[in-house]
Amino acid sequence: MKMIPRRTVLKGAGVALGLPFLEAMTPSGFGMTPASKPPRRIGWVYIPNGVVEEDWTPHGEGRDFKLNTSNCCLEDIRNDLLFVSNLCHDKARSNGDGGGAHSREGATFLTAVQAKKTGGKDIYLGQSIDQLIAGKIGHQTRLPSMELGIEPTRKEGRCDSGYSCIYLSNISWRSPTQPSGVEINPRRAFDRLFGVSGSDAKEFQQRSADRQSVLDYVADNATQLRKQLGATDRRKLDEYFDSVREVERQIDHVAGLPPLGVSQDLRPPTEPHDFMHHIRLMYDLVVLSWQTDATRIITFMTGNAQTDRVYENLGLNSGHHQLTHAKEKREQIRLIDAFLAEEFGHFVRRLGSVPEGEGRLLDNCMVLYGSAMGDGRRHNHEHLPCIVAGRGGGAIDTGRHLVMPEETPMANLFVSMANQMGVAIDHFGDSNEMLKDVGPSV
Repeated sequence: MKMIPRRTVLKGAGVALGLPFLEAMTPSGFGMTPASKPPRRIGWVYIPNGVVEEDWTPHGEGRDFKLNTSNCCLEDIRNDLLFVSNLCHDKARSNGDGGGAHSREGATFLTAVQAKKTGGKDIYLGQSIDQLIAGKIGHQTRLPSMELGIEPTRKEGRCDSGYSCIYLSNISWRSPTQPSGVEINPRRAFDRLFGVSGSDAKEFQQRSADRQSVLDYVADNATQLRKQLGATDRRKLDEYFDSVREVERQIDHVAGLPPLGVSQDLRPPTEPHDFMHHIRLMYDLVVLSWQTDATRIITFMTGNAQTDRVYENLGLNSGHHQLTHAKEKREQIRLIDAFLAEEFGHFVRRLGSVPEGEGRLLDNCMVLYGSAMGDGRRHNHEHLPCIVAGRGGGAIDTGRHLVMPEETPMANLFVSMANQMGVAIDHFGDSNEMLKDVGPSV
């Protein structure tokens, strides 16, 4: 069996399709060398408006803990999760700036700095941790990073007590004055992952118009590759192709696209209207992007800060933010908390179902799920909900509830995660040390 490079891609007209990790990428007879081990991936999943704290925080600590009402749906995957309690984001607090808790919690989540209070164009924040990491290792993959979301970015105007609306709809910042932006359309995200540049643009546009599968354009290249693979790798390749086809099929279905052969003029330009399908499509795209090593760094906003989305799928008829201001509506907020946790659980299970190297794709990922707001009714920025899923290539000791001292900066965890990705830093935002307890004890 011939060894193939880890960064091998299948090419066709306007397409560069990454591959999952295969046995043929490991030197035969020499085990897993540092260069041939699966890469580590890192991601952040943001949830807006905080949670109902008393129904979220697990009971007990260490390995002897019990999940709470809003996250008990994660019981079957608890051994793949690390719950971290008592983290805070001090720079999301007012600190003399008055109202605007939601703008600050969205802006501070991945930057850990205080947002400049302005409704004009003179926004100023800080580089987010994902972009700091992307600046160091992003060149190793086709895309340095990808920023996904569900709700449109608001680029202008004043929101939330005089803050620019930009702060509400961006958690990723390339620089203190430049938000990364958010891709909310699954098809555009898919096309970016498997799309074109330069002279291939015309061919890609034709493929889009013909609505052929991306796999049709790499079929010849794939046939040649299969001849170099053993039986196990051929099975992995087939399973991966099935995943790509399924995502394409779901994108077409949810967007309400017409059958093949219908004029491209009928193709709707908008994202899916069904929230549950939309969020799952985005999660599935993250799985594909990591499976193919198209990028190793992902951020995903399940909603903008201060979102007032009405979760009709849960039988609710009031908006999320509106509900947080009504004490008697706590049970409805719990339904939202549990729903978002279950969708994250679906994503984690998908990562765990993908074989990679000697284990699973999930084993080489670390994904932080959480917010910079603790309880949406209290508008507090301590006791933040935080889960880290995946073992990060052995860097994360999961299956625990880690109870930190009160007022531990969430940025301490970011410093640890960056170092585990090979980006050596000793400080970020308002951190005061590295959070060392996330890894295995030695």
